[in-house]
Amino acid sequence: MIDVWKIKRAEPRILLALPVTIEGEDTSQNHFLEETKTENVSKNGACLIIKHSLAVGTIVTISARQGKFQCQAIVRGIWIDDHDKKTRLGIRFIEPVQNWVVT
Repeated sequence: MIDVWKIKRAEPRILLALPVTIEGEDTSQNHFLEETKTENVSKNGACLIIKHSLAVGTIVTISARQGKFQCQAIVRGIWIDDHDKKTRLGIRFIEPVQNWVVT
């Protein structure tokens, strides 16, 4: 098993609980819209806590900051934290990013 904490990240991560909305299709191909929050952010992505079941490679839309930020992203990783049993979703933006919390 890979220890995700020992993998060198391409960009620094900032711990930040930012309210966001994630929208797309789940693994059953049903449209969903979920209000959630980030756990950490970087210039080109984030880690979110999510309740819906998604697959790696899924394209989603992320909105934040009362609609001032909206961008498509690809799901790069999914895992369940051993401590709180919540599902985490690693996303990477696939469009040019404007008005994000990290520049």
